[in-house]
Amino acid sequence: MDQQPIPNPYEQYPNGYQRPYYHAPMQQRKPIGFAVAALVLGLVSLVGICCCINFVTAPLAIIFGIIALVQKQRGTGMSITGIITATLSLIAVLICFLAFAELVPYAEDIASDYERVIVEADEIFPEYEETGELPEFLTKYLEDPYDSWLDKYDIDIYDIMDVLLVEYKNGNLSFESYNDGFYYSKEFHYGTGNGVITLLPPVTP
Repeated sequence: MDQQPIPNPYEQYPNGYQRPYYHAPMQQRKPIGFAVAALVLGLVSLVGICCCINFVTAPLAIIFGIIALVQKQRGTGMSITGIITATLSLIAVLICFLAFAELVPYAEDIASDYERVIVEADEIFPEYEETGELPEFLTKYLEDPYDSWLDKYDIDIYDIMDVLLVEYKNGNLSFESYNDGFYYSKEFHYGTGNGVITLLPPVTP
């Protein structure tokens, strides 16, 4: 195979003139830092919804992603992915907030009633299983706003009591005293009809 001749840096022209041979300058690599930061923070925002850390990480991911796109840095896909995941995390939090907003004024009462159910479980559940009647302090959940809110998820207070009754029989509703309070370490997830009951035991440190 014939070898290609090495180009002469000075090409010869008539009358003794020489034209310099120039190499094309190497293009400088564009930075990628903001794109990577946007991607990482966006993913952290989506994963950390339950901890609400996305209130900090999501805006940063969006800002870094926009900076990377405006500056035309490398990693356009990472920048866009970071912006999308961060935005989705904020939308998810907003949806959850809107879903529970109407019950926020009653959150303390709900937590207090749930704690009372756990504390008085040995009295409440045997009677409920025998008669099918709710304790008097829980009858308010048959009225608005509680009933209308539960109806959105196709459940009612009786569905919740049935789930708790099963857990009571399985011995999962025990409590431990700690600093004159009660804490519960178990989280229950149940499907009921077309709705989902998620019981988050309160924690008193």
